[in-house]
Amino acid sequence: MNDRLRTLERVAVSALFNANKIHDALGKVGEEIMPKNQFGDTALRADIEAENAVMEVFRNNKIPIRFFSEEHGTVDLCKNPSYLGVLDGLDGSVVYKSARGKDRYGTMLGVFAGANPSYDDYLFSGIIEHSTKKLYFAIRGMGSYVMENEKSVRIACSGQHVLDKNNTLIYADEMYDRAFGVTIIKDTFLSKLREFHFLNHPASEVHYVDLAFGDADLVLDCTRKNNLEIAAAYGLVREAGGVMMTLDGKSIGLKKYLEFGQKENIPVVSAATEALANALIRQIE
Repeated sequence: MNDRLRTLERVAVSALFNANKIHDALGKVGEEIMPKNQFGDTALRADIEAENAVMEVFRNNKIPIRFFSEEHGTVDLCKNPSYLGVLDGLDGSVVYKSARGKDRYGTMLGVFAGANPSYDDYLFSGIIEHSTKKLYFAIRGMGSYVMENEKSVRIACSGQHVLDKNNTLIYADEMYDRAFGVTIIKDTFLSKLREFHFLNHPASEVHYVDLAFGDADLVLDCTRKNNLEIAAAYGLVREAGGVMMTLDGKSIGLKKYLEFGQKENIPVVSAATEALANALIRQIE
């Protein structure tokens, strides 16, 4: 690993643990309702403070980065940023409010090379789950890991390549349809896979962590709201051996972050293997 990646890994890991530190310090105060964010969603104080905690560490380490975040929008930490960061301070706010410190939710961070990167320009991808204090992270070309009690263990996708209604574990983000009064997940996936059983968690990070960890085989999702979650998770899934593809069977890797799915709903299939993703796409054609 070169010095640039080592520095970035150190700073990004420290930033995510700083978000966890702030999460724990806030306690119930974190549930305070704040003004609506750029997407018109009600924000919690914990959402905002977690993003502040991440950006603070990058700022203190003088990392030349531009952040795209859910609560703060676009934030430049220098005049000419050479990195782009994608940040969701509290993915799973609904879970946070109902089961703070017990159920799964977290802070998601992706760092890419350049100010206008493609997805394959990822350098770091990380998700810290606040209740478990587990950090799932990936460094470009070095694999995906879970860190717990300062010990890192490599993780990998399941390797499942056959679509089987009895043995393929699938997450489908039905919560998005219900929350925003749309039918994109239902119409694209669920209505065409009636014989399959689906899991769903209110925090998207759980879907991608479980895919990278090998506990799930497929994640059926769509782009939305600056596509923060998919972008932040991309490196974690790729370094664990998985893929993220559109319904034409092509990886999203060559797509520009600033252009792909920023506002519209584009279905995305994330899978343990390319063969499994293609099998799913054929099934719903």
